[in-house]
Amino acid sequence: MTESQSFPDVVELNVGGRHFTTSLLTLTKSKDTMLSAMFSGNYQAIKDQDGRYFIDADGDNFVYVLNYLRYGELPPSNLATTIYREAVYFGLHGMVEQLELSPALLAQIHRETYRAQFTGYHKIINSILDRIKECSTKNTETTTSLLIVLFAKTKKRKLQNFDKNHICFSKSKNRPERLSDVTFGPWRNKSTTEKDVMNCVTFDLKEKGFNITQEATGQCGFKCESPPENTGESMVENCTHLCYTLTFHWWKM
Repeated sequence: MTESQSFPDVVELNVGGRHFTTSLLTLTKSKDTMLSAMFSGNYQAIKDQDGRYFIDADGDNFVYVLNYLRYGELPPSNLATTIYREAVYFGLHGMVEQLELSPALLAQIHRETYRAQFTGYHKIINSILDRIKECSTKNTETTTSLLIVLFAKTKKRKLQNFDKNHICFSKSKNRPERLSDVTFGPWRNKSTTEKDVMNCVTFDLKEKGFNITQEATGQCGFKCESPPENTGESMVENCTHLCYTLTFHWWKM
């Protein structure tokens, strides 16, 4: 059995290299937290070479954790998402609940719920990033453009010879034909349009720091004609998938 560890009333801490002095009462004030467990005496807390109790966390962020324990004070609103991670890490349930009511966290939770309706949404972001990395090793221009093809639902085809596995492409009078770089769809919520998804993709890429613009370039140019042996009236069926050009501006940061 491990012998219980005792702590002084005033505790010296080393949190990620930053030093703090606080009371044992403050550290154990909130029950069922990592800190209260660490300084309960039931576990062997490790010390650094100078005898300070070591906590493997971000020292700058720990300031706000300590202020919450001391005064019940929350961090500035612009740091809510950053300190939320620390509150979860240290098991500060009261702080977590209060931070989840902040505008930044509510917006984050809403965006995650919104994205969840698109099965494989994060894969499309990764596919775009993989494709842009591939293109950037060959591109000598100041911008890089990708053709993103989206479709909210799968349409039942009228022509039996319509190739469902065709590669979508964009075709217009003033531009050369361009094949799809990334194709995505369908998704559960049919009221969410292709434009809505494209706006979500653009927002998330901008959040990562990219300078990008998007442009709707119309429907896919693929079409299928009824076979020659068709004895009825000839018919042409077009692909209804929508195309968007996503342009990365490398010289506008």
